Amino acid sequence: MAHDSSAITGIELEQFMDRLEAQQQDQETDTLLAQLQAQPLRADSLASIDRLHTLWMQAGDSAAARAVIAEDGHALLQAVHEPARAELMMNLAILRLRIASYLDDDATLLEVLEQLNQMATQTLDFNVEHYRRYRIFDELEQGRLEVALKTIEVRYALTLSNPARAALRAWDAADQYQRRARVLAFHDRDEEARSAALEAVNALRTAGPDQDIDEGDWLWLGNSLIEIIPLRLALFEQPIAQLTAGRSLPQRREWEVRTARLAARALHAQGDLAGALKVCNAAALSLDSDGGNNFIEYELPWLMEAGRIDEAGFRAFIDVYDRQTELWPATARLVLDRLQDPQEHSAWWPICVMRACITEEALQSFLEALPNIETSEPDTTPLLAALYQAMEDLETRDSLFAQARAEALRRAPEQPWITRLTAVHDAERGLIDAATEASLLQSAIQAGRMQDNRSAFSLFAARVNSLGVIEALKAPKPVLSCGKYAYNYALSIEDLAETEADKLPRDARDQAYSLLREAQKDAYEQGQAHMERYFASGSGHPYDACAHLYSMLCNNLAINYRYYNQIRYEDAIELHARGIAASPFAEHYNGLLSARICLEDLPGIIDAAEQLWHYSAEFGYSRHDPNEYVASVAYALYKLDRDNEILIWLERLLKWQEEQGVSDQQLDSSALFARIQVARYLAHAHPDNADSLWQRYEPAVLSLNEVSVMSSSVDFLKARGRTAEAIDYCARTLALCAPDDDYDIRCRARIEEILSELQAPTQPTAKKNWWQIWK
Repeated sequence: MAHDSSAITGIELEQFMDRLEAQQQDQETDTLLAQLQAQPLRADSLASIDRLHTLWMQAGDSAAARAVIAEDGHALLQAVHEPARAELMMNLAILRLRIASYLDDDATLLEVLEQLNQMATQTLDFNVEHYRRYRIFDELEQGRLEVALKTIEVRYALTLSNPARAALRAWDAADQYQRRARVLAFHDRDEEARSAALEAVNALRTAGPDQDIDEGDWLWLGNSLIEIIPLRLALFEQPIAQLTAGRSLPQRREWEVRTARLAARALHAQGDLAGALKVCNAAALSLDSDGGNNFIEYELPWLMEAGRIDEAGFRAFIDVYDRQTELWPATARLVLDRLQDPQEHSAWWPICVMRACITEEALQSFLEALPNIETSEPDTTPLLAALYQAMEDLETRDSLFAQARAEALRRAPEQPWITRLTAVHDAERGLIDAATEASLLQSAIQAGRMQDNRSAFSLFAARVNSLGVIEALKAPKPVLSCGKYAYNYALSIEDLAETEADKLPRDARDQAYSLLREAQKDAYEQGQAHMERYFASGSGHPYDACAHLYSMLCNNLAINYRYYNQIRYEDAIELHARGIAASPFAEHYNGLLSARICLEDLPGIIDAAEQLWHYSAEFGYSRHDPNEYVASVAYALYKLDRDNEILIWLERLLKWQEEQGVSDQQLDSSALFARIQVARYLAHAHPDNADSLWQRYEPAVLSLNEVSVMSSSVDFLKARGRTAEAIDYCARTLALCAPDDDYDIRCRARIEEILSELQAPTQPTAKKNWWQIWK
């Protein structure tokens, strides 16, 4: 096809389109069209075709846009090498689909989709996976039935043409059928939808051993299809139960929550609203450590549907109260809807607004979820007016809080949550003193039986401000109703308590820290008990089901046991083991190793170090530092006569140092100390390796000139029998020991003892009489 030689093309066309795109915001469509029509244009690359056809579409000339794809695309196809032609054809077809979709041109859509279908039956030498995920396919599946079904067929054909998905053929077949089922159900083709849904289930059920199918795939399929085949819940429950049977109890409980959600949705789809809400006792438990993934998107609308307005209001309040900036957006919209209803009398809706005013960030998140509020109605309430004003200006949140409080009090003057939220609000603004805030909070917590971490922390902070940190920590410990509240309370009091403790004299500071660790232990133990009761029984607080939260709680309590109170190393090990079973992460393996080191459990040290090393290598651990434990591992191997394995750990250590990009000159005292210790324990069985290590690091030892490293060098030289050098390093070490430092005082005593031993006259070895040989 001949092209106009005067047409703008290449870099000149790119610069022309740059100018048009920059001007587009400020000019009319007619102006854009005139500029495009002013001279011939020819796109000579796929990117240029994409940009130019988009500009024609924006200018309102779809025929010109199609011509760019047809004519310039054809020319480009003739110019490219054969291996690249198939992928270019696919890209051009995608562009045609977009235009036809925009114009609602079903005939062209079906034509292009069939072309893509035919292409997918050929051998394609490019990444087909990239194309089957294009958004245009998702958009077309939402359209008219014939186009939607053809789109699903094309997507599946593209999947089959990808040899890399050989182990996912069963999943891909299930995906095709579940997409068909959902489209057919949307178009009220219910019988066909059920048939397609059952085909999807069968695709997974009959998957061979070479197919990668797990419990997550069954859950995905159930979530997609449960409303279409609600009577077939068991088809999803049974394989999930079988595949998760070997999991730890906390993990199995999480899967029970997920299948309970399928059960609730199945009951609702069958018209059993009461039954669905009853199952929410198990289905609405949170599966995120921050309280999210909690089924609110189903439970809250169902409560409203059932007319259980006050329960819905409380559910919405907890979402705003606990989730703050992460609340479900529909919660805020429901709050607005209820505030606009003149027949609504529940206090929870204005209380939700009170809570949303806690910070500008929380209020912003709440307001962003709201539609525009109609203010022209003559009966707009003061609260709605304040809410609208806050949408325009966040600085008015105090006024919004006041209006929400007034409305809440009008509806429920004795509601303790109003007192609790007001106390914190007024104290933060200096309207009441800390003692008054504490008194109000305590009475509200008792009256409302509030056992959450935020209320407990607010009371603790008020007591700190009024009584001081020590008296606040001596006050009765809060009752916390679940693992999440206990975990968060223990964390939240730490910064405040430590900041205040550090202002105190030494003895008082030590007392405050001791009280803090005891308070944290109490909170963690409450949380542990709550969560383990839930795991044992299957029923409990909505925030007791998250296995990862339990694992984090176990880790923090284990740290408390390892370092504070009664130094309970065995209990810490048990907690780390439980945490790993529930939801493993690297800190648990690090904690296990620390506890084994403290117990001087030599085999345990080696095993724990291996676990930590391999877990960190596979899953990552940003705080992983072998310098902290390699000396203990080398010592354990030395004592157990496994000296050869020290070389393995030395190789790991040096490779890790290289990967971190740390030179020998950049090593700090702890890292250098660890290397000299490794050399010391190598000295017995591998003296040459030990000497090489010492030769490498001696310049750094001398340059750093630090007491612990110098002392470790004495140990190495003594172990190697290099007496003169050892004596020299004793002198260097003693010169570094400060007279008033506890570590240095102990170091001096040890080095002086070694020095005496090194300088003592050598005693001849006594020869045993024959009768002493068997002693």
